[in-house]
Amino acid sequence: MPSRKRICIVANSFLFLFYYWLFPIPLYVENTVDFYIFKIGIMNATGLEKDALHIYVGISVYLLSLILLRPIFRKYSIRSFIALIMVTGIALLGEYLDNRHTIAELGISGIGSAELRASIHDLINTCLLSYVLYALTLWTKTFQSVTKPTRLLKQRS
Repeated sequence: MPSRKRICIVANSFLFLFYYWLFPIPLYVENTVDFYIFKIGIMNATGLEKDALHIYVGISVYLLSLILLRPIFRKYSIRSFIALIMVTGIALLGEYLDNRHTIAELGISGIGSAELRASIHDLINTCLLSYVLYALTLWTKTFQSVTKPTRLLKQRS
C-alpha cells in the first residue's frame, strides 16, 4: 500500500499536468485568452459540438486516469473511484471557467437560472458516461472475464 504522502504528491502532479493538458490558460491571469474562446477554438478544430466535446473530455479523463493511476493503486475499485473524483473535479473546473466572468462580477448568486441549467447540463454530459462505466464494472459482471485463463505450457515436476 503506498503511503499517503506519496499518493498526495502523485495526485497533485497528475492534476497539475492534466490541468495544463486540458486548460493551458492560467487561472490567475485575467488578461489572457478567455476560456470561452479556447473552447470555441477546440470546437472549430475538432468539428464537434459543445455537448459532444463534454462527453469526450469526460470519458477521456476517466480512461486516462485509470491508466495513469494503475502503477499507484493496484486495486481497480480504488483506482476507478479516484478517476471518478478526477472527472467530477475537471467538470466542475470547466464550469467554473465557463461562468468565471459572472462569478467575479456578481458572485455565485449572480448566476441566473438559464446559466445554472446549462451548467448542470454540461456537468451531466461530462460525468454521466464515466459514472455509468463505474457502475457497470462495480455492480455487474459485464467487464469481468468469463473463463479463467489456462496455462499454455505445463510445468514439469
